[in-house]
Amino acid sequence: MKFIVSKKIIDNRALYVSVLWMVLFLIIALALSVIAKGIDFGITPDLWSSHILGNEAEFSEPLAMKDLLLTLHTELFGLILIFILISALLMRTSRAKELKMAILVTASIALLLYPIGVLSSLVGGSFTILIAWGGFLAFHLVMVGSSVDILILLLRKQL
Repeated sequence: MKFIVSKKIIDNRALYVSVLWMVLFLIIALALSVIAKGIDFGITPDLWSSHILGNEAEFSEPLAMKDLLLTLHTELFGLILIFILISALLMRTSRAKELKMAILVTASIALLLYPIGVLSSLVGGSFTILIAWGGFLAFHLVMVGSSVDILILLLRKQL
């Protein structure tokens, strides 16, 4: 287990290759998460609103609370795991402590806004769905940006 606590990932070839592939797969997972959400809910806040709250003009029913909770539960499980893995790698980088904390706080707030906005849409309507949409996109953008930064550091053998 000594290879896990080594100062540099590059010191252990097996760990380096494993982390490199993990980061690549995390980037792919984040992209697929956005694509799946676009297919399921749509890509704009208006499409999200009509999917979640229903649309009388198009004769579409609102999403059942049971289905909404199940969707959120499964998505949040995966997103939290991705957040933890990227955060652990981000903490190992040589970036400034303030920058790392700003990235993690921004991602945490964005990840919290997503389910809170969706669940409060029953009371707040389209405005809270806009907040959820923004949180979802902000989280994915911050995590993809962090992952690409980590990937570049790995390829330059600086991590």
